[in-house]
Amino acid sequence: MKPGYFDMTVHDVDRARRFFESVFGWRFEKLTTSDEYYRIEAGPADEPGINGGIGMVGLARISEGRPLTQVSIPVPNLEEFIIKIKEYGGYVLESKMAIPGVGWYATCAEPGGLIFGVLEPDPKAA
Repeated sequence: MKPGYFDMTVHDVDRARRFFESVFGWRFEKLTTSDEYYRIEAGPADEPGINGGIGMVGLARISEGRPLTQVSIPVPNLEEFIIKIKEYGGYVLESKMAIPGVGWYATCAEPGGLIFGVLEPDPKAA
């Protein structure tokens, strides 16, 4: 399974947005559910790659106040993958939670501590 989304947390969202808009031509859309989070369109739909989001470090408890980039991997069944992650020595940092209108999400880490997300798409998640 390949990553489907990247998420960045930064100290200054406006400054980072201007930087990525200027350097890479990314487009940003503010989410109505958050004052400090934007979806990133990181290129045309027909171009290879994934889109992402950007928000303040304070929105991501796991960032511990530091800038962070993490990828999320879409999975068909979040609970099954949480079991597999633990079975192979990984661990769950943030338990299953709903991202309204998007799906079910958990923040995990591989045995060495590299953080990643797993997401079960479900537009009915609330």
